Amino acid sequence: MTDSSIARSQVPQAGVAIIVGEVLWDCFPDRQVLGGAPLNVAWNLAGFGLQPLFVSAVGDDDLGNEILRRMREWGLSTDAVAVLPGIATGTVAVTLVDGEPKYEIVRGVAYDQIPVPSDSVLESIQARIREATAAGFPSLLYHGTLAYRSQRNRETIHALRDQFLGDDETDLDVFFDINVRKPHYDVAWLDDLMPGAGLVKLNEDEMSDLASRELSSPDDRRAAARELLRSFSSLKCLLVTLGADGAECHLSECSQANVGGGPEPITVAAPAPDPLIDPVGAGDAFASVMIAGHLRKLLVEETLKTATRFASQVCGLPGATSDQKEFYRIDFTEDPHCVPDD
Repeated sequence: MTDSSIARSQVPQAGVAIIVGEVLWDCFPDRQVLGGAPLNVAWNLAGFGLQPLFVSAVGDDDLGNEILRRMREWGLSTDAVAVLPGIATGTVAVTLVDGEPKYEIVRGVAYDQIPVPSDSVLESIQARIREATAAGFPSLLYHGTLAYRSQRNRETIHALRDQFLGDDETDLDVFFDINVRKPHYDVAWLDDLMPGAGLVKLNEDEMSDLASRELSSPDDRRAAARELLRSFSSLKCLLVTLGADGAECHLSECSQANVGGGPEPITVAAPAPDPLIDPVGAGDAFASVMIAGHLRKLLVEETLKTATRFASQVCGLPGATSDQKEFYRIDFTEDPHCVPDD
């Protein structure tokens, strides 16, 4: 291999994702499944061949040790996962009611006390982000709302936002996945978290909360999206999940100009899951593909199609993620499509 080919192989081929939030065990009546929306997203990104930094906390207990073991086995860094003595690893009791998951989320667990990673971890990830920026790829910081329920985590999330958004040498956006888990949610948090967010994922109910009114039709929803894009200067993209009806992407005027699009949202249908085993994790799967596409600067419409297909595929799993590398074979280079067909 020549020196020039070695140099080319070291150039980043995608941006860097920092994923912040909960890791826990979803406790179903018949099994325990590793989960938490941020962990699901980080797991999926690693499955796609990316190297996210996952920022969270576990207890110094058997459940926490098993999380760390599985992460390392999958190739996910545990450098930013704190191990906290004297506090339990997170758990959630999950039941399905009319096919929809219902959650009983335990409070006061390890992921409610996520510390800011060490200086050495932050310096390393910042160097990777700068390299990606120099190569022309954007990076992002992802978080949701469940971890925001504790004061410690609010401080951590804002500290990370301030550090990475304040670096003039990097191209980094915040991906805010609203992902409401009532009663662990306060609509007032949106006032804290929407400013500075570049990409926001939400469903129709969450969009009504954000717009402060009932949205009774697609026209209402699209009018609300336009208002939100005008209201937040940092906001580039609203990703609205519509359940069985698919998803739509609303772009800011600046983003429309960059991709040569118009004011109408990009809309895609959702394929029916076959088989439908478990809908838990479908939204996280959708977010994961949209993040991977963003980090690789792929076309929005094609990435949106891939995201809905992959979300449907995840509904065929007995849980939110897979430990089979084959499941994550997705062609992100030309015409994105989910594999396997065999």
